[in-house]
Amino acid sequence: MTGTATGPTRAGAAPWRAAVYMLVASALFSTMNALAKFLLVADDGPEMGALQITFARYAFGTMFLLPALYAARVMPRTAHPLKYAFRASAGVAGVALMFFAIAVIPLANATAIGFSSPLFAMIFAVLLLGEKANRFRWLAAVLGFAGVVVIAAPDLSAFGSASLLAVAAAVCMGGEIAAIKWLSRLGDRAITMLFFGNLFGALIASLLAVPTWVWPAPGQWLILAATGLVAVVGQRLLLHAMAMADANFIAPFLYSSLLFSALYGVLFFDEVLRLSLFFGMIMIVGSGLLLLRFGQQRD
Repeated sequence: MTGTATGPTRAGAAPWRAAVYMLVASALFSTMNALAKFLLVADDGPEMGALQITFARYAFGTMFLLPALYAARVMPRTAHPLKYAFRASAGVAGVALMFFAIAVIPLANATAIGFSSPLFAMIFAVLLLGEKANRFRWLAAVLGFAGVVVIAAPDLSAFGSASLLAVAAAVCMGGEIAAIKWLSRLGDRAITMLFFGNLFGALIASLLAVPTWVWPAPGQWLILAATGLVAVVGQRLLLHAMAMADANFIAPFLYSSLLFSALYGVLFFDEVLRLSLFFGMIMIVGSGLLLLRFGQQRD
């Protein structure tokens, strides 16, 4: 994720405005998970499953991107639909598994485990994209996974099944990050990549959601729509921030999602934050910063 300022436009961009974009995007991503958890655990309306919420997140996300495409005068086209389908498959799996996990474990725990996804992305990039990893990147991987262990198994017992779901979600999200790197080499515009990621995600998720579909209550429809809206707005702000400033500067602000998730969990779901969570958070954030600092260096 490391970036370099290569021209006057980027060097002259306002880095602190990019940081604000990242903070808002982080809050929106945490809001998406909180909305999904509310649908999964609340007693208002029919009982809804994680697969149906995953489909709604991508379907509404696709619809909310259409005005952005129109405003940008972009007609989305691609010569690589199978590659987008592969990326979307990893993304859908990651989102669905995370929704399954947050129905059982605290939001902050699931979010913290999810932040280990760059470590798995690094491994996928080494294995599938031919990238090289220096000793600092492998040290980051070990530190980050140790943080996952601290959060998922604070009593040193085997991982609980829900924590394993969050770990599996992080693996899938790491695969999606590697796939995005792969797709970025094709030259498609960022908004085109975002649109096809959501469109293919909706198509794939629909195959999983239809067999267990229940008709939502009116209030649930609004929350489902909000889930898709906050997701795509967060993604757009993330892209804007990455275009305005170096990743080394702004990426750490994404870790504020941990604080937002913890706040949502305590205020709305009566979740208890264990001391092990904070130790694990420090280790995972440290591993991410190591990847940012040394990601492009070679031994």
